[in-house]
Amino acid sequence: MNDEVDLDALAAEFAEGLPAVKGVFLSSLKPNVDYPGHTRDNPTSSAGLLFALRGRARFEFDGAPCDLEPGRVAHGAANMTLKPRVQGDSDFEYVLVHYELAGRDRARIPGRRPYADSRYLLEPGELPGLADRLQLLHRTWNASGGLASLRAKELFYGILGDVLEAARRRGRREGDDPIGQIVEYIHRSYMEPHTLGSLAERCGGMDVKRFSYLFRKRTGFFPIDYVIRQRMLQARRLLAASSYGVARIAESVGYADAHYFSRLFRKYEGCSPTEYRRRFGNCPPWFR
Repeated sequence: MNDEVDLDALAAEFAEGLPAVKGVFLSSLKPNVDYPGHTRDNPTSSAGLLFALRGRARFEFDGAPCDLEPGRVAHGAANMTLKPRVQGDSDFEYVLVHYELAGRDRARIPGRRPYADSRYLLEPGELPGLADRLQLLHRTWNASGGLASLRAKELFYGILGDVLEAARRRGRREGDDPIGQIVEYIHRSYMEPHTLGSLAERCGGMDVKRFSYLFRKRTGFFPIDYVIRQRMLQARRLLAASSYGVARIAESVGYADAHYFSRLFRKYEGCSPTEYRRRFGNCPPWFR
């Protein structure tokens, strides 16, 4: 259906983009029925995730086929054509979640088409209790009141996180992923004094140039730039949600020199740490 999905980049896009649920639909399709779907004159209205609950079906997103069954989740973007057809003799039951990214510009990676504008397939496998949680999400979303909307968002975030984590675990079982393991290592140890050579060495002693090429192909960034961006992400969160001084925050994300940290922060974020705190101080970290 598409090129390999970078699950870390996809998770980061959702985390930074603050997805807002716009609709949750529980539906089923009958076999041997020619459904009109969405055409160029009537394309899909929103980005959406389609969770297969029962049966098998083929969905064509802009003409690209995607075979769905329990354990598979398809993503389609807004303004696509969509043609479904049930496979086999049983009904196909599914849940469709429409969403949009409130922080779309923040989530964008230069040079890469956003996943929200793409079609892709996730294969987490059949997760215990997922069908029940999706049906609960459908009931909660269709209830009235702000509390129900908040609960629906909480449920969606939990489902999304579990699906991505399961897809990552399954991917590891099906083949080694040394670059993905280095990405996870950076997420855990961004404050350490990493070098390009030390990261390449940790990646099975890979040649530095090849490691740098594969890392950029996977993430959109060169390795050290990715480390710096992880440090800046954590610094933003601390500036927004804590009362720590700039020097302490600098040290906590890997910079002993607070002045160097401040210059780097301005380069990446467009303002000084102090100015960032003035703008966003006391905001919960997930808003930044």
